[in-house]
Amino acid sequence: MKHMIKLPAIVLGLMLLLTGMTQKVFAQDEDISLQTFYDELSPYGTWIQDPQYGYVWRPDVDQREFRPYYTNGRWVMTEYGNTWVSEYDWGWAPFHYGRWVTDRYNQWMWIPDTTWGPAWVNWRSGGGQYGWAPLGPSISVGFNVPSFWWVFVPQTRIYIDRFPRYRSYRNARYINNTVIINNVYVNNRNTYYTGPRREEIRRVTNRDVTVYNINRNSRPGRNSISNTTVNIYNPRPARGADNKNAAPRTVVQRDALARNDGRRDAGQPRNENMNRPSGRFNENRVSSERVTLDRNTRDRNTGSEQKALATARAQREQGNGVQRSPVQRGEAQNQQRDAQNQVREAQQRQQRDAQQRQQREVQLTQQREAQKQVEARDQQREALQRTQRESQRLQREAQQNQQRESQQRQQREVQQRQVRQQQMSTPQRTERVQAPQRSSEARAMGSNGAERSGASRASRGGGRG
Repeated sequence: MKHMIKLPAIVLGLMLLLTGMTQKVFAQDEDISLQTFYDELSPYGTWIQDPQYGYVWRPDVDQREFRPYYTNGRWVMTEYGNTWVSEYDWGWAPFHYGRWVTDRYNQWMWIPDTTWGPAWVNWRSGGGQYGWAPLGPSISVGFNVPSFWWVFVPQTRIYIDRFPRYRSYRNARYINNTVIINNVYVNNRNTYYTGPRREEIRRVTNRDVTVYNINRNSRPGRNSISNTTVNIYNPRPARGADNKNAAPRTVVQRDALARNDGRRDAGQPRNENMNRPSGRFNENRVSSERVTLDRNTRDRNTGSEQKALATARAQREQGNGVQRSPVQRGEAQNQQRDAQNQVREAQQRQQRDAQQRQQREVQLTQQREAQKQVEARDQQREALQRTQRESQRLQREAQQNQQRESQQRQQREVQQRQVRQQQMSTPQRTERVQAPQRSSEARAMGSNGAERSGASRASRGGGRG
């Protein structure tokens, strides 16, 4: 009966363990739907139609103070390396998916992507400083990162709860005195740049480094730390999701947003309307420029070349054999030009998409090459360490053998000296023993002679009487 009770409990425990492992790998190794980002981030920022990157998201924060992977969050060490824990309600998405970029007004915008990571950043180290900067959409690790993207802190303060207000005027000096950190963690098909290792941070801080576990939350919200666990919202992958046709329900065109914000010189942020205590964007300021996109509008925005050509062809066919007025001919020409512009825009978009794909492929190739180089260096280092350990072991064994042989040789010499001393002392003892014997015999012989002489004298005297 006891075995019957224990068996289901064991089976249930194994099922729960396997379920947890499956959720962890399933959630982080498979892509999710872009529509998830479009829907869940809309209350916290503005989706913008950018001519270069497509749909980008600008958070409703004070852009003069905001810096990705620096503001309102902290670093912790997990099994994936240094992981960013954000305190923003929307921090589960832009700091673990996608890439960050700045516009010409130095405002930060997020480009969505569906691959999870502990933090998509570059890392530098040197001169007592750690530095990091967001990975851009077409930036390889360690190269071509704008200097003002970097942030640097003393190595001993890498794990503080909240970083101070940052000023980037020293970045050039820090960059010249630091080197790229290429430590990576490979998880199936994904490679994460992990930053400084746990052993290095323990050495520079002279403190033990806690390694946190990552727990997958099923509800959106800010990241949190509980004991040794980091709770991060990680949406379930949407199998069969149509990411090509996914789009925000409400977007703002880049040109319209620039007109509403007021055009400024490059390098000056537009922040005058974003200093309210709530930190939320003024919705009334851009409500007139927002457009609701239905399916037909999204189809037009995709710039389908076939549809544009069909429209132009239909207009030409309608004009054949029909006597039209100059106004009608002008309208037809305008429609034809519009159709040609749509075709041209579609071609340009296709070219941009092809260029972006090529850039992504180049970036992935460079990342794979960097990973291979890192792995090769690690293998060489491990082989060198093994060789050094083997050489040290052989040296220790040779020294131990020499010590044993020296000890044995000394023991043999001592034994031989003892044997010689014993051999030399044996005749002396024999002579000393024999000498007393000879003296006693001589004394005995002397007494016997005296007795014989006395007897002879007595016998001679008796004869005379």
